Amino acid sequence: MRAITMTAAIGRGLLAVLGLLVAAAPAAHAQIKPAMVRSVDEPARVPYTTQMQPTCPFTNQCVATFPTVPVGKRLRVTTVYATFFSANFSGILVVHVGASKEIAAIFPVPPLAAAYYGSVGSTTQSVDLVYEAGEAPMLEYGTSAANTIFADSRHRLGLSGYLVDVAP
Repeated sequence: MRAITMTAAIGRGLLAVLGLLVAAAPAAHAQIKPAMVRSVDEPARVPYTTQMQPTCPFTNQCVATFPTVPVGKRLRVTTVYATFFSANFSGILVVHVGASKEIAAIFPVPPLAAAYYGSVGSTTQSVDLVYEAGEAPMLEYGTSAANTIFADSRHRLGLSGYLVDVAP
Protein backbone atom coordinates (compact mmCIF):
# COMPACT_ATOMS: atom_id res chain seq x y z
CA MET A 1 0.00 0.00 0.00
CA ARG A 2 2.84 2.26 0.85
CA ALA A 3 4.39 1.71 -2.64
CA ILE A 4 1.12 2.67 -4.31
CA THR A 5 0.89 5.86 -2.24
CA MET A 6 4.48 6.72 -3.06
CA THR A 7 3.88 6.12 -6.80
CA ALA A 8 0.74 8.27 -6.71
CA ALA A 9 2.61 11.09 -4.98
CA ILE A 10 5.43 10.99 -7.53
CA GLY A 11 2.87 10.91 -10.35
CA ARG A 12 1.04 13.96 -8.95
CA GLY A 13 4.37 15.77 -8.54
CA LEU A 14 5.36 15.03 -12.14
CA LEU A 15 1.97 16.22 -13.41
CA ALA A 16 2.36 19.46 -11.42
CA VAL A 17 5.83 20.09 -12.88
CA LEU A 18 4.59 19.26 -16.38
CA GLY A 19 1.66 21.64 -15.91
CA LEU A 20 4.04 24.44 -14.94
CA LEU A 21 6.25 23.80 -17.97
CA VAL A 22 3.29 23.83 -20.36
CA ALA A 23 1.89 27.01 -18.81
CA ALA A 24 5.27 28.78 -19.07
CA ALA A 25 5.99 27.74 -22.68
CA PRO A 26 4.80 30.09 -25.44
CA ALA A 27 1.88 28.87 -27.46
CA ALA A 28 3.28 27.14 -30.50
CA HIS A 29 0.11 27.50 -32.51
CA ALA A 30 -0.86 31.03 -31.62
CA GLN A 31 -1.89 33.02 -34.71
CA ILE A 32 -0.61 36.58 -34.59
CA LYS A 33 -2.30 38.96 -36.98
CA PRO A 34 0.28 40.81 -39.15
CA ALA A 35 0.32 44.59 -39.08
CA MET A 36 -1.34 46.14 -42.10
CA VAL A 37 1.20 48.19 -44.04
CA ARG A 38 1.26 49.75 -47.48
CA SER A 39 3.69 51.78 -49.50
CA VAL A 40 2.52 55.35 -49.82
CA ASP A 41 3.87 55.45 -53.41
CA GLU A 42 2.30 52.19 -54.61
CA PRO A 43 -1.19 53.43 -55.61
CA ALA A 44 0.32 56.24 -57.65
CA ARG A 45 3.37 54.43 -59.06
CA VAL A 46 3.33 54.17 -62.85
CA PRO A 47 6.18 52.32 -64.63
CA TYR A 48 8.10 54.58 -67.00
CA THR A 49 10.45 53.53 -69.78
CA THR A 50 11.56 55.60 -72.72
CA GLN A 51 14.32 55.50 -75.30
CA MET A 52 15.18 57.61 -78.29
CA GLN A 53 17.60 58.02 -81.10
CA PRO A 54 19.90 60.83 -79.97
CA THR A 55 20.90 63.87 -81.96
CA CYS A 56 24.63 64.34 -82.52
CA PRO A 57 25.66 68.01 -82.54
CA PHE A 58 29.31 67.01 -82.90
CA THR A 59 31.05 63.97 -84.41
CA ASN A 60 32.02 62.78 -80.93
CA GLN A 61 28.91 63.72 -78.89
CA CYS A 62 25.26 62.63 -78.99
CA VAL A 63 22.45 63.90 -76.75
CA ALA A 64 18.90 62.82 -75.91
CA THR A 65 16.57 65.15 -74.01
CA PHE A 66 13.52 63.23 -72.83
CA PRO A 67 9.96 64.53 -72.33
CA THR A 68 9.38 66.97 -69.49
CA VAL A 69 7.96 65.49 -66.28
CA PRO A 70 4.25 66.45 -66.18
CA VAL A 71 2.72 68.73 -63.56
CA GLY A 72 1.66 66.80 -60.46
CA LYS A 73 4.22 64.03 -61.07
CA ARG A 74 7.73 63.13 -59.98
CA LEU A 75 9.96 60.84 -62.04
CA ARG A 76 12.30 58.46 -60.23
CA VAL A 77 14.86 57.05 -62.69
CA THR A 78 16.35 53.70 -61.67
CA THR A 79 18.18 52.64 -64.86
CA VAL A 80 19.96 54.42 -67.72
CA TYR A 81 21.38 52.81 -70.83
CA ALA A 82 23.21 53.53 -74.07
CA THR A 83 23.79 51.48 -77.22
CA PHE A 84 25.89 52.75 -80.12
CA PHE A 85 26.73 50.70 -83.20
CA SER A 86 30.00 50.80 -85.15
CA ALA A 87 31.68 52.00 -81.97
CA ASN A 88 35.09 50.33 -81.74
CA PHE A 89 36.24 52.85 -79.11
CA SER A 90 35.52 53.64 -75.47
CA GLY A 91 32.96 56.27 -74.64
CA ILE A 92 31.07 57.71 -71.69
CA LEU A 93 27.41 57.96 -70.72
CA VAL A 94 26.66 61.21 -68.89
CA VAL A 95 23.46 61.64 -66.87
CA HIS A 96 22.22 65.21 -66.36
CA VAL A 97 19.71 66.39 -63.73
CA GLY A 98 17.93 69.57 -62.75
CA ALA A 99 16.82 72.58 -64.72
CA SER A 100 20.42 73.62 -65.42
CA LYS A 101 21.43 70.06 -66.47
CA GLU A 102 24.09 69.44 -63.83
CA ILE A 103 26.11 66.25 -64.25
CA ALA A 104 24.80 63.60 -61.86
CA ALA A 105 26.88 60.64 -63.03
CA ILE A 106 29.37 59.55 -65.69
CA PHE A 107 29.65 55.88 -66.66
CA PRO A 108 32.15 54.14 -68.96
CA VAL A 109 30.85 52.67 -72.22
CA PRO A 110 33.31 50.00 -73.33
CA PRO A 111 33.37 48.64 -76.88
CA LEU A 112 32.42 45.02 -77.34
CA ALA A 113 32.43 42.56 -80.20
CA ALA A 114 28.72 41.89 -80.64
CA ALA A 115 28.85 38.98 -83.12
CA TYR A 116 26.91 39.84 -86.29
CA TYR A 117 26.14 43.36 -84.95
CA GLY A 118 29.82 44.22 -85.22
CA SER A 119 31.51 46.49 -82.73
CA VAL A 120 29.05 48.04 -80.27
CA GLY A 121 29.45 50.46 -77.37
CA SER A 122 26.84 49.53 -74.78
CA THR A 123 26.13 49.93 -71.07
CA THR A 124 23.22 49.67 -68.61
CA GLN A 125 23.63 51.32 -65.23
CA SER A 126 21.54 51.43 -62.05
CA VAL A 127 20.89 54.90 -60.68
CA ASP A 128 18.50 56.54 -58.22
CA LEU A 129 17.68 60.00 -59.53
CA VAL A 130 14.60 62.18 -59.08
CA TYR A 131 13.23 64.65 -61.63
CA GLU A 132 10.52 67.05 -60.50
CA ALA A 133 7.62 68.38 -62.58
CA GLY A 134 8.89 70.62 -65.38
CA GLU A 135 12.35 69.00 -65.54
CA ALA A 136 13.47 67.03 -68.59
CA PRO A 137 15.95 64.17 -68.11
CA MET A 138 18.96 64.34 -70.43
CA LEU A 139 21.52 61.68 -71.37
CA GLU A 140 24.70 62.25 -73.33
CA TYR A 141 27.08 59.84 -75.04
CA GLY A 142 30.57 61.07 -75.81
CA THR A 143 34.02 59.93 -76.85
CA SER A 144 37.43 61.37 -77.57
CA ALA A 145 37.68 63.97 -80.35
CA ALA A 146 39.91 61.49 -82.20
CA ASN A 147 36.87 59.18 -82.66
CA THR A 148 33.83 59.65 -84.86
CA ILE A 149 30.31 58.51 -84.01
CA PHE A 150 28.85 57.42 -87.34
CA ALA A 151 25.17 58.06 -88.01
CA ASP A 152 23.09 54.95 -87.36
CA SER A 153 19.34 54.81 -86.77
CA ARG A 154 19.90 52.01 -84.22
CA HIS A 155 21.76 54.24 -81.74
CA ARG A 156 19.76 54.52 -78.51
CA LEU A 157 19.84 56.35 -75.21
CA GLY A 158 17.18 55.39 -72.70
CA LEU A 159 16.01 55.35 -69.13
CA SER A 160 13.47 53.58 -66.97
CA GLY A 161 11.92 54.03 -63.56
CA TYR A 162 8.48 55.18 -62.48
CA LEU A 163 6.26 58.23 -62.18
CA VAL A 164 4.72 59.07 -58.81
CA ASP A 165 1.80 61.40 -58.07
CA VAL A 166 2.84 64.41 -56.02
CA ALA A 167 0.38 65.64 -53.42
CA PRO A 168 -0.88 69.16 -54.17
